Amino acid sequence: MEKVLGSKERLLLIRKGNEIFNNGDIEKAARIFTTTAYRDGLIRVGDYYYFEKKDALKALQFYNDAKYERGIKSISERIASVIQRWLSEPQRLSKKGTQSASAGEETHTP
Repeated sequence: MEKVLGSKERLLLIRKGNEIFNNGDIEKAARIFTTTAYRDGLIRVGDYYYFEKKDALKALQFYNDAKYERGIKSISERIASVIQRWLSEPQRLSKKGTQSASAGEETHTP
């Protein structure tokens, strides 16, 4: 049977989570914010992973839990841009190889 937090218990846990976050134990604070479904705390944890740790995927998990549309959209667009670049690379490389070969140069594949 799952225990439901009362509003007073939730508030105390959120305060404790904020204190823990401010003291630098991000993972422990994240567990508290997830347990209490504290949206602002989840966004702060997401921001920490996105801006400080440069871990967009981990940040996306916290933004998603917080239903933080702006953060989700920003990271999703960034991921889509990277994928587009990856997909266009073979075309760009093959065009360069064709141009070099037609100019009489050798092409090397790493």
